[in-house]
This record gives sequence, structure tokens and C-alpha cells, in this order.
Amino acid sequence: MVFSQTLFNLDDFKNKTKTKLFQSARDQLYKEINDKSYGFLKDLFNIDVKEVYELKKKIEKFDNVLFLGTGGSSLGGKTLVSIKTNFFKQTNNPRIFFLENIDIISIEGLLEQIDLERTSIVVTSKSGETLETLAQFFFLKKKIEKLKDYKDKFFVITEDKKSTLKRIQEEEGFKFIKHNEEVGGRYSVFSIVGLLPASLSCFDIESFILGAKDFIRKIEDEKYFNSLFISSLSMIMLERKGFNISVFMPYIDNLNNLSFWYRQLWAESIGKNSNAITPMNSLGTVDQHSQLQLYLDGPKNKFFNLIGRKYFDNYKALNCRFGLNEKVQTLHMKSLESLMKCEMDATLETLVKNKLPVRFIELEKVDEVTIGGLMMYFFIETIFSCYLMNVDPFDQPAVEYGKKLTKQKLKNYEN
Repeated sequence: MVFSQTLFNLDDFKNKTKTKLFQSARDQLYKEINDKSYGFLKDLFNIDVKEVYELKKKIEKFDNVLFLGTGGSSLGGKTLVSIKTNFFKQTNNPRIFFLENIDIISIEGLLEQIDLERTSIVVTSKSGETLETLAQFFFLKKKIEKLKDYKDKFFVITEDKKSTLKRIQEEEGFKFIKHNEEVGGRYSVFSIVGLLPASLSCFDIESFILGAKDFIRKIEDEKYFNSLFISSLSMIMLERKGFNISVFMPYIDNLNNLSFWYRQLWAESIGKNSNAITPMNSLGTVDQHSQLQLYLDGPKNKFFNLIGRKYFDNYKALNCRFGLNEKVQTLHMKSLESLMKCEMDATLETLVKNKLPVRFIELEKVDEVTIGGLMMYFFIETIFSCYLMNVDPFDQPAVEYGKKLTKQKLKNYEN
């Protein structure tokens, strides 16, 4: 398996896979998988990667590509791109930028750094009515429409139905890319929405798909399923005892964006009917210096998810000598990787010693196959947990009021 899972302080739940609650949710999940009811599985097993590569060829001739979209229209692709780039490494050609917000200062700051003549724009909105994305589009259209062949720079991903964005695409003659109507934004990473930006970053999308498919096949084994998803049942049962926060803490910079992707997936899917577990994203070792005090000495209401990579210390040791004949003995002849490993292990051991519920996920390595399996695991875990809590994993009814109110306020807003 490309990743392993170890649970701590959860022994009381080991035999709970025999309960009616667990078995009923598992049976429902198996039925939906076997019936191929989930749109993201249809994408996974039917995606035409040739279509992705053809689009890639059209876009990669530009120096820059701007992906306009928010939430699920952005976070999946951004996560996959970051597997190859992390915080500081930006070697993509073209350079990839995700415009998720509508802060004018940030957007203009970006435009000052790029040549719009050499820039393409991918506009993504499943519904075709996302106000933020439409606003981004019109702002950029004004900047770019005076350029030669500007319409060739735009690509639109939306459902093939009547909507504002679809009407714009048709009237302007932009390239149209169909968004699967059966897949919500937060479940779209295995569709063109996630795969297109990933392909532009030298991310091997075929290996990514393979990793996800392999995971689906593995959980057909009921024994394996039970061993992996007992953590889901543990979280749900602990929620009834007041553990209503789930801390998601990778010790891998490349997975920082995965935390934000997971946060949306979990929050929008399970946050219903007043009973839920709030996802809190964190990053090791950074947040040991900003959050760990609270985790250890604050309310005992958190479930911890630590993610690390298998330890291969092939990195050069630090020479910590300074001055005439001084050295920092603790760090001398140790590598950054060994420090990361010790920090993670120490945090894990401290959480366990404080009798807090923890699961530790260890990745064999951070590659496309592993990430495909891991993200599919989080898809299935989220849906399974929703079944355990008797909520719909795919809707998000509570946010509609805010969307309507925004439109009303815009009508009354005077520039």
C-alpha cells in the first residue's frame, strides 16, 4: 500500500466495525460504488486523458496561465500543482496562477508581473453563476480584449446548460470544456478541473488516476476496509462526546494545499444538521510554534490527523560549527530531514502521551500514485462519515441564503 495508517488512543473502537451503524454505512457505500453512482468515479474510470493532453498543448504555448475559480473549482488543481512546486519552486512552463479571490490589490499585483500578450485564462464554474468568478472574468476581459486574437486566450469549463458563463462562452466564441454535471466542485479533482492544471505542471495525471483506481479496488476487501475506516467511526463517535474539531496536520510542505482542499471537502459535506466536526488545517513543524500549546493544554475536543513521509535520510548533514571552536551540538552532523522526523515523532508521542485521539498516516513517498490513493481515500472517508451521521455528502443548502443576499446587496449598492 502506498500509505499506512496507525491509530492511537482509539482501542475502545476496535470492535465497533460489527455494529449496525458501521455495517449499514459500509453496505450503502459498497452499493453506490458497485452501481457506479458517484459522478467522480465515472470521471475516474472514463476520463479521456487524450482530451486533457490536447488542451494542454493549446495552453502550454503561452508563458502564463490564469485559472479563475473558487472553492472546488480551484483547490483540487492547486493541490496537484503544488506537489511539483511547493512553496518556493516555480519552474512550470507556462507559469500557473490560481485566482481564487476578488481582492483587487492582489489581482493587479499579479498583472503587473506578467505579459498579458503571453497569457491564457481558464474560467471554471460548474454552475456558471459564481459571482466571484464572473467578476474576475470581466475584470480581466477589459484588460485583455484590446489584444490581438484575445478570444483564443480564453477557455471556459462549465456545465453544458443555460447559465451566464455558458452564454458568455457562446457569444464570445471561447473554447468550451464540459464540466460533468454529476460532479460537485469539491469532488472534481479527478475530472478535467483538476487534471488540466496538473498536466501543465509536469504532474503525471495517469499515475494519479492509477493510484485512485487501485485504492477503490483495495477497499473491496471488507477486512481491509474495516481496518482503514475504523478511524472514521471513531471520529463520529467521539463527536458525540464533544470531540468536534479535526486537526489535519501534514509534515510535508507540498501537502499544505491538500489541507485546504480537505478542509472544504469535509466542511461542505458533513457540516449539516447542527452536528459536525470542524476541520482545522495545520502544518508541521510551523504550527508547533503557534498551535501546539492549545492542542495540548486547551480543551480536549480535538481529533488529530498527522501525515508524514517515510524517512529516507539521504540529505547532507549540517555543519554547525561557528566562531573559533564552537558548535551547536544538538544539530551538528544532523540533517534537516532528521530534524523534521524527530520533530514529528516528538509531537506524535506528546499527543499520545496526553491521551488524545490520533491517527498517523505515513506515505511511502510523495508521488502521483500515492496522492491519487490518498485523495480518493479522503473522498470515500468523507462520504462514509456522512452516512454514519445520516447527512447528504453532496449538497450544501445552508450557503444559498448568503448568495441570494449578496445579489440583493449588489442591486442596492451605488458606486
